Amino acid sequence: AADEPMARVSVGCLAFDRALLWLEASAKRAADGFAIEASVLDEMGDAAESLGCRALADCVSRRRGDFTSRIQLHRWADVVAHNDRGGCWIAMSGMVFDLEAWLPEHPGGSTIIPAQALNRDSTVFFELYHASRESFGYLRSFYIGEVLPEDLRLIPNDAEVASADFMAQLESFCSPWRLDAEAAAEAALKSHLGGQRKG
Repeated sequence: AADEPMARVSVGCLAFDRALLWLEASAKRAADGFAIEASVLDEMGDAAESLGCRALADCVSRRRGDFTSRIQLHRWADVVAHNDRGGCWIAMSGMVFDLEAWLPEHPGGSTIIPAQALNRDSTVFFELYHASRESFGYLRSFYIGEVLPEDLRLIPNDAEVASADFMAQLESFCSPWRLDAEAAAEAALKSHLGGQRKG
């Protein structure tokens, strides 16, 4: 046993288990069918780096690309129109989340979110119904962008608001991956104006 090769890596047990599952799926040529949830992308990226597993790092990078490509600015009227056509996009503190695929799996049932959270700011509902911060782990998976800064005033907001503590925790959790709506809107405007000048 003393002659067996050993390696020490700094990877948590859960991340190591996920990496092993991914490697097993990869060996069976089914790695593309092995979904790495957005909530663990950073952890899996760190594990891939610690383990020196380039294929896993590439998979994480592709998955991050999927996340980045769906992120955009949304007009509030477009969010409402999408919901009026049967969709389920909710706004929370200016962020937009697509919950359509999640509704059948939602532990609180598939009707409570559409009944209470559509076409308004739903931040206070998220705080009220999700006492555990474990729910924060799902947000990145559902995030599709931001309401345009100039449309924020159009979002109905009930008299009740989320607590300052909750808002601080939400901001802390979301800020690493949240789109900077002001900067994105300014860049889009500059690009649009630049395109008009050329034409």
